[in-house]
Amino acid sequence: MQPLAESFEVRCFVPSRLDGRALEAVVTLAAGGAVDPARAAVFVHPYAPLGGQLRNNVIDELRARLAAHAAVAVAVNLRGAGRSEGRTSWTGAAELEDLRSVLAMLAARRLPLHPRRHDAAERRSLRAQLRARGFIADDAAAADADADADALPLPPVARVLLCGYSYGAAVAAAVAPAEYPRLRLDYAHISLPYSVLWALFLHRRAWVLQRLEATVCASAAAATAAQTLFVAGSADAFTSLPAYDRWWAQLRAAAEHAALARTPDDPDAARAAAARALAVVRIPNADHAWLRREREVADAVADWWGVGTTTTTTTHPTAG
Repeated sequence: MQPLAESFEVRCFVPSRLDGRALEAVVTLAAGGAVDPARAAVFVHPYAPLGGQLRNNVIDELRARLAAHAAVAVAVNLRGAGRSEGRTSWTGAAELEDLRSVLAMLAARRLPLHPRRHDAAERRSLRAQLRARGFIADDAAAADADADADALPLPPVARVLLCGYSYGAAVAAAVAPAEYPRLRLDYAHISLPYSVLWALFLHRRAWVLQRLEATVCASAAAATAAQTLFVAGSADAFTSLPAYDRWWAQLRAAAEHAALARTPDDPDAARAAAARALAVVRIPNADHAWLRREREVADAVADWWGVGTTTTTTTHPTAG
């Protein structure tokens, strides 16, 4: 029997790199068991004005499944969601900077705690708890030197899954792999609202879709290792399955074209490269909300990311 993974949950606020606003986050650190020490996962919620936040049925199921296999799992409330400061923007530009703040902390291997939300005593307490559970090396000299630091150390991950649901998927899609050369980014887009992006991003809709296509094409051409998964229900109220299928066919054709430019004499290899870069899972009779169908979403993402076996963890939550 495989040993249980040890995990520690930090509920905290981190600063947005855009304007310093406090963003609510739940950060789970894990080790042992089936945890891959090089992997991390970031979860991005649906549209805040319609009630979207990190405490969501789909995000909860994905966190429960994937956090058992990743050294770091982060669910973040973008501005205007949950207890995060600020308001939702009209174009998604501010939310993209919020998400980039999370990716920057993974690349820098440090979890910055917002100074207005976490005082020195709380930071010292969190650091002591992490050290006691083995998530920080037991080095007395280092402990004295950084006891009042405004950040907690994070594991040195190399592969990050950006897992966005609905609006969160579109925000995640706008992040380019080249922005974080120290990290390999993979993308799991759940119910990305393709047909109504104009209402969520206004004039930036085309830019978001271009960024997504560029990511898929770069992967097919072997310029990056990033892989992309789409999961959608056949009864989605915001984007019909035929609309999804037409769009996915266009993306696949663009990916094959990019791969063929690299291997012009081998169309079979180009098709295989496009298939590796872009995967699609259609779930019959599921709608946009995924009520009582959350496990099917988590199964699809976990299988695609190569962590299909479920694992129980022992979690120690903290209040923040």
